[in-house]
Amino acid sequence: MNKTMKSFFTVTGFAVATRALSFLFKMWMSRSLGAETVGLYQISLSIILLLFSLTAGAPTVLSRKVAVAGGDRLKQNAYTTSSLIIGLSTGIILIVLALAFHKHLHLLFADDRCVRLFLIMLPTLITSTIYASLRSWFWGQKKFLTFSSTELLEEVVRIAVASILAGGVVMSVDGGTAVAIAFTASDLACALVLAMLFFVKGGRLVRPQDSKEILRSTLPLSTMRILTSLSVTVTALILPERLVDSGMSLSLATAEYGRIAGMAFPMIMAPSMAISALAVVLIPDIASLAKDNDLTAIKTKFKASLLFSALMSGFFFMLYLPFGKLLGILFFGDEHAGEFISYCAPMVFPMALGQTTTPILNSLGLERRTFTNYVIGAVLMLPCVFFLPKFIGVYAVALGMGLSTIVTAILNTVTILKRLGKGTGLTKALWVLLYSILLGVLGLFTNNLLAVFIGKWLSGVITGFYVVFFFCICTSAFDVVDIEGYIKTFKSTTALSFRKRKEVDKVSTNKPKSLLKGLKMRQKAK
Repeated sequence: MNKTMKSFFTVTGFAVATRALSFLFKMWMSRSLGAETVGLYQISLSIILLLFSLTAGAPTVLSRKVAVAGGDRLKQNAYTTSSLIIGLSTGIILIVLALAFHKHLHLLFADDRCVRLFLIMLPTLITSTIYASLRSWFWGQKKFLTFSSTELLEEVVRIAVASILAGGVVMSVDGGTAVAIAFTASDLACALVLAMLFFVKGGRLVRPQDSKEILRSTLPLSTMRILTSLSVTVTALILPERLVDSGMSLSLATAEYGRIAGMAFPMIMAPSMAISALAVVLIPDIASLAKDNDLTAIKTKFKASLLFSALMSGFFFMLYLPFGKLLGILFFGDEHAGEFISYCAPMVFPMALGQTTTPILNSLGLERRTFTNYVIGAVLMLPCVFFLPKFIGVYAVALGMGLSTIVTAILNTVTILKRLGKGTGLTKALWVLLYSILLGVLGLFTNNLLAVFIGKWLSGVITGFYVVFFFCICTSAFDVVDIEGYIKTFKSTTALSFRKRKEVDKVSTNKPKSLLKGLKMRQKAK
């Protein structure tokens, strides 16, 4: 197994564990604290993430520069120091301004209860900046174990603190406050651990270097992150008001936003676990290849990541479309949230494609093009949020986000194809898209039909088995993945390993007898 695959499985393993814990945390929140608390937390978090986009810079740029610096540790440390200085200075300014005008923060939120949660999470502007910069240092050096394990640590601390506080240990702490404190505590813990590991592994705070170059490369991506966070923030602030204007109560509008943002969207983002893990591994490699202008190797890596992205998104779409309601009941105890999952299922395709193409463009040094493509797509988001809630309710968010990601993903793909040329695996990815949609629709009709006779749960199990089976058949038939060859290879490898173990056991069993025989011969000779 080559280094890329080992790194991929390392990052994927930790990503799956981290996302699983995060998902369990969301389940606990929705079941124990309710959709309204989830909504308050998500609204407050959206403002924090907007401010964080101003302080964290662009981790991709820092990791790419660290990777290109090679073994020059002084340059790597200088780039990281520059990133820290820029981020921490901005973070301190934002915190001072927020505290100075804290009496007017209620103007930002449709619900005044969000202000307290926001102030509790405000210190993370400092800790998250340290966290992001130091992780990027490890990322650029391809130390993926440290890069991934700290994210898992953050989730563990967050769950532990939230469950302890919300469990009644501190009687005066309500559920929303407990989650906000847990968010801040987990971020602090990760920043401290990463700082310790940074110095242990040879990292140092040295004289900053190429700060202007880092700012110039970071500016398009930072602006893109700001616009992303801003669109999320505007959605979190405007959507409840627009829903209230359409006739909902404020409490119900907040709960609706909590369902779609805190329950449905985390499910829709599930394919990103593996896709993001692959991007994390490939970005330093592609940055090094781009430095040498090795387009053939870059094309090979892009083809593999594109097919992998298509398979992951197709598989999850095929399950979300027919089984969304069941998943909502199973995980959140909320059938309405499950309806959101089904209706939002098509979003997995453009989101996966965007997650695949954006890091490739950034690794090729095309940050400005990435920014332009994003802005063109983002223009479609806000009109949907402003004007459509009156007609389609909270689904306006899904429609707007879907249109935005589709346009951005298509533009990114066209840009990459122009740079790399033909042979990028796009045709096979389109075949995966086609048969995934057909199987998803077939599963929807079959599940609804069988549910009338045998019940929704048994129908879901039977339909799930057969759509997964035919997904594997189609994947093999269209030569996307050689499943049969993989199974044969796995069997032969397992058999070979078994024979080797038997030979080793045989040698180890016979070895004492050989030694005993040698001792007897020596005694006779004496």
